Amino acid sequence: MTDGPERPATSPCPAVVQLTDGSRLEVVFWLLPDPARSDGWTTLDALLDGPRAFLAVGLTGGGSTILSRDAILTVEIDEGSKGVPDLGEPGASFDVVTVHLDTGLEVAGVLRSWAPEGAARMSDVINAEGRFFTLGLGSRIVLVNRTRIARVSF
Repeated sequence: MTDGPERPATSPCPAVVQLTDGSRLEVVFWLLPDPARSDGWTTLDALLDGPRAFLAVGLTGGGSTILSRDAILTVEIDEGSKGVPDLGEPGASFDVVTVHLDTGLEVAGVLRSWAPEGAARMSDVINAEGRFFTLGLGSRIVLVNRTRIARVSF
């Protein structure tokens, strides 16, 4: 007899989360298996884009917490981490942008995405599906919450 339902294996994805209350937390997101991906794990943006209002994460100092998805401004990970979002393909748009969030936080980096088919304006990229989009900052990747954007300069 088991103590509860069997859960799928997970893989840790260390990250730094910036929240709307001004706090920065070092956390661990738990990625689920995804056999369709070359690294075998769900992308972090797919996890962040899911339907749950709250996400359970590990704290790097020990313990756990639950984060409100709506309170997440940015999530920063190493470019070599498991779960890094697919960053484009030949012909993708690589524009330097500064994102001004509604909290006053600004994040500058290389916007790594492509416009939806049939569209090529910056507003089409920013309005694409998904709650988060990806910026590159050297060897770091920052996922930015689209719902918290006040403006984007480019």
